Amino acid sequence: MIEQKGQLFFDPETTGLNKKAIGEMVKERNEMLYPIALNHFYSLIPSIENMMECDMQWLKMEFTVPYFMDLCFRAKNSVFGIIIGQEKDDSNIYFPLDLDISIKKCEENDIIPCILVFDKNLDIIPLKDDKWCLIDAKALFFNREIKAVIPDKDDTSTSFRAMGKWEELNNAIMAYVQDLRDKQEISDILYQSYPGVDPAICWIDKEGMFNWMMVRTMKEGEEEPTFDPFIVDKLSSTGGKGHLSIALLSNPNTKVVLPRGESVDIKMEIEDLN
Repeated sequence: MIEQKGQLFFDPETTGLNKKAIGEMVKERNEMLYPIALNHFYSLIPSIENMMECDMQWLKMEFTVPYFMDLCFRAKNSVFGIIIGQEKDDSNIYFPLDLDISIKKCEENDIIPCILVFDKNLDIIPLKDDKWCLIDAKALFFNREIKAVIPDKDDTSTSFRAMGKWEELNNAIMAYVQDLRDKQEISDILYQSYPGVDPAICWIDKEGMFNWMMVRTMKEGEEEPTFDPFIVDKLSSTGGKGHLSIALLSNPNTKVVLPRGESVDIKMEIEDLN
């Protein structure tokens, strides 16, 4: 058995989060920056049907806490993580995230880290001769070089790639979040897919009870993961309903390997603690 050590993204005793600051970030990103960014990319690919024809897929479209990238999409077999920067009054670019950590987390999960910059008027800063306006995060951080990332001209995107660990975890979490929204009609949901951080999902059920869920993933032939007992005890002290979920991921054709761009079967085994 594998005991997965983790981190707690909120402390039940002290909250560990500045709720006001997070609320302001949620409002700023979900109501202003993200819609502008998404409209920008949709203007390049006008419809969902065209996205499918171009073999593109959005993987992350909402603000979550904690996070190492703002938005994320797949183009063929490459995945691009978008980190949003904002120009401030002193003309410097402000990043709420530590770029070195974001770059490291992206590389650990085979994600290409990109930067999208907004000016003081919340307009996207264009790049010369490039419609995407995405900057190579590694080139900027390590070499102070403005280098464009052009997803539809990525030469490596046609070669085979398996899903990274973040994609596997995000697939499982989003499947359950969708179930909460569509089948259980739950709207008060907080979720995140930062690797190694728990809980993955929190929600208020129809009875008004607080629920939390830790999520692990595995593929056929892998050892079944376990949960850090310290984190479980901490979360249990909230008095809410606890759920431990192990998602078995498989591909109908390959079973063990999960190729990018192909369907994933998700079977979730959930242990209710309360």
